[in-house]
Amino acid sequence: MGLKWSALFIAIVGVVCLIFGIMAIMQAGDSEQKVADEIAPIQLSQLDNTYDQASMAYKAVRGTGTQEESTLLLQKTSLGLAKSNIGTINFVRNTAILEIVVGAGLVLASAGLFRQS
Repeated sequence: MGLKWSALFIAIVGVVCLIFGIMAIMQAGDSEQKVADEIAPIQLSQLDNTYDQASMAYKAVRGTGTQEESTLLLQKTSLGLAKSNIGTINFVRNTAILEIVVGAGLVLASAGLFRQS
């Protein structure tokens, strides 16, 4: 009787992992689209290059106290935040994939325990 309860608990945890993994992947896709919409003229594939260009341009005018310095600093900061958000989204997506794999493994392990008992 104890083995069946353990298998049932493992199956429940596995299903919960699967559900949360799927939800996290869907949320990561939605979040990535929101970031892409926020930086609309810039494509996500061009984000790193655009950030590097803004950073180099800001380094050239840093300390001058001009309006261009403020504009470039704002652009560099915004692009840096977008890069950070994309990195977090990729981490969440990778973690969700791992969670789905673990959940599937737990469900399969519980099925094996049910057969044993």
